[in-house]
Amino acid sequence: MTETDQTPLLILQNWFSPAFPIGAFSYSSGLETAIHRGDVDGRASLASWLTISMLHGTAFTDAVFLGAAMADEDVNDLCLALCAGAERHRETTELGAAFISVMRQTQAITLPSGLAYPVAIGMAARQLNLQPQPVLAAFVQAVCMNQISVAVRAVPIGQIDGQSCLLSLAPVIQQAATRAMATKVDAVGSFAPGADLCAFEHETATQRIYRT
Repeated sequence: MTETDQTPLLILQNWFSPAFPIGAFSYSSGLETAIHRGDVDGRASLASWLTISMLHGTAFTDAVFLGAAMADEDVNDLCLALCAGAERHRETTELGAAFISVMRQTQAITLPSGLAYPVAIGMAARQLNLQPQPVLAAFVQAVCMNQISVAVRAVPIGQIDGQSCLLSLAPVIQQAATRAMATKVDAVGSFAPGADLCAFEHETATQRIYRT
């Protein structure tokens, strides 16, 4: 990317901005339950939670599927099939539908309906000829930023600790993006049972702020 061509960077900043109108801020991916249970109660435990998600959980598998979609692989059914629980499935399909709608109305990019969120991003990025590595890194960082925003409000840990947490995770974000690039779809898998159990428990919670 040259100094005169900042378009790819601007696209990624837009897609993964909190202001991008898909409502990502309303989902916690089970983190709300972890906070309620006391499993995440500060900056250190939040960083641990996010590290596991990026390297072994849904953030990692989503990044793999995003990269595969950029390579024009048909991975949507598998991405949806690996969702742990009803709320996780609803989260990725609702975010995917919102992303598809924004792409159609603002950038004239037509995508099929029923896509998981990372697959929709990957297909749109392919149409715009974006490079996989920065897209994957931006996606993983956006997952972290959304989760940190949840913790800032729900623990609460405060905005300075939130930013410190994000900066400390920069090497993990890069590692996750690099691993996702190198992981084939037929080898994809996750092991974050604590996060999955929190997502399941959230489905039946009577008091909650976030949708997942």
